[in-house]
Amino acid sequence: MKTFARTIFSLAAGLFILAACDKDETQPYPVWPDEPETPEGGETGLKPLDGGNIVVAHRGGSTEAGVGFPDNSIAALQYAMSLKCYASECDIYWTKDDNVIVAHADAECKINGLYPWEATLQEIRAKGNLTNGESIPTLEEYLDEVMKEGSCTRLWLDIKNITSPSTLTQYPINACRRACEIISEKKAQNFVEFICTGNATVMASSFNYARAAGVEIGWMSNSAASVYQSRGYGWANMSTTYMNQGGGDRTIDEFRKAGIALSVYNADDESTMDYYITNSSSMKAICTNYPKILISKMSK
Repeated sequence: MKTFARTIFSLAAGLFILAACDKDETQPYPVWPDEPETPEGGETGLKPLDGGNIVVAHRGGSTEAGVGFPDNSIAALQYAMSLKCYASECDIYWTKDDNVIVAHADAECKINGLYPWEATLQEIRAKGNLTNGESIPTLEEYLDEVMKEGSCTRLWLDIKNITSPSTLTQYPINACRRACEIISEKKAQNFVEFICTGNATVMASSFNYARAAGVEIGWMSNSAASVYQSRGYGWANMSTTYMNQGGGDRTIDEFRKAGIALSVYNADDESTMDYYITNSSSMKAICTNYPKILISKMSK
């Protein structure tokens, strides 16, 4: 027993000495590896400024911006930021080496001819640049842009479904998991919101990761508001084609009465823009390929 007591005393003394030698003299106790950390974004309180609108630029508004602003490029993001958009939508994928890239895959779910989950960031980039010469950006690079002083714009991170070569749920879930780690590391919780594929399996896991990281997440499912309520999801991101005005079954009042936040994509033509502008008090956000036009119409 004496030997055990001496061992415990020695360990305690060692911990005390290590703590005393710590450069951060305000640290009152050692932080054990399994101790959960406070989400860093909550510590800083750093937030984007209020741009005065609820407009989301789909893929940065690259359609509107034109040549030199390919979708999911830094240039397109900067275009959305120059308009002071509420958010800039972008697509994310997980890579084999545990990176998250911002890119839009082709119909076969490939980026630069490669399945991203089978390739490293370096391998994907080596296959070619964007049409304006940029390398395919990482999530870290996108966050660095929106977190610059004076920014009004968040990122809407679209967790893309993977349907080719088959429906693969683990890779979209990995994209959300790793994105949440990056967001926490960069203290960027207030600069990011997720929108998630309608795949129920991907959403269930992504919801848990996002909630743990302190990041909002919307589900892109053509489901009744009651379904969102039953699953504890507080935000519906709907295609305008799902909505009653667009010929679908869902209505703005349905979600408003249920207390579910509602956003739509993509309000591109004049009549659709006008409809959601009229109902903007009931909307969380309106996503469009033509953010400059929508902002101009909303300011009149």
